[in-house]
Amino acid sequence: MNAVSQVEALGAIDESRSIPRRGEPGQILRAGIWSAFLRMLRRVTVKQARRNLKVCENVSLGEKRFVAVIQIDDERFLIGGSSSSVSLLTRLQEGKSFAANLEREAGKIS
Repeated sequence: MNAVSQVEALGAIDESRSIPRRGEPGQILRAGIWSAFLRMLRRVTVKQARRNLKVCENVSLGEKRFVAVIQIDDERFLIGGSSSSVSLLTRLQEGKSFAANLEREAGKIS
């Protein structure tokens, strides 16, 4: 089989396949489905999750150390951290001030 007959054979195969032509119902249907899908995507909104964690106060102690008051929902915590770790120091009670809680925890250390 020479090159010309091979090209003709390939042409016959390509013509036998059902290739949608411009304006054919299959192509119009796909275009309609695609445009409906794009319209639907534009209407979808993503709700952002409510942030439950908040840093209320942050104090640097030098040498890459800090203490911070964080609030998670309605609870507050005193945490301490360094370059290699973070530790929970205490859970802060509702009625007490930060200074009172800090003095109470300092008394435990002394």
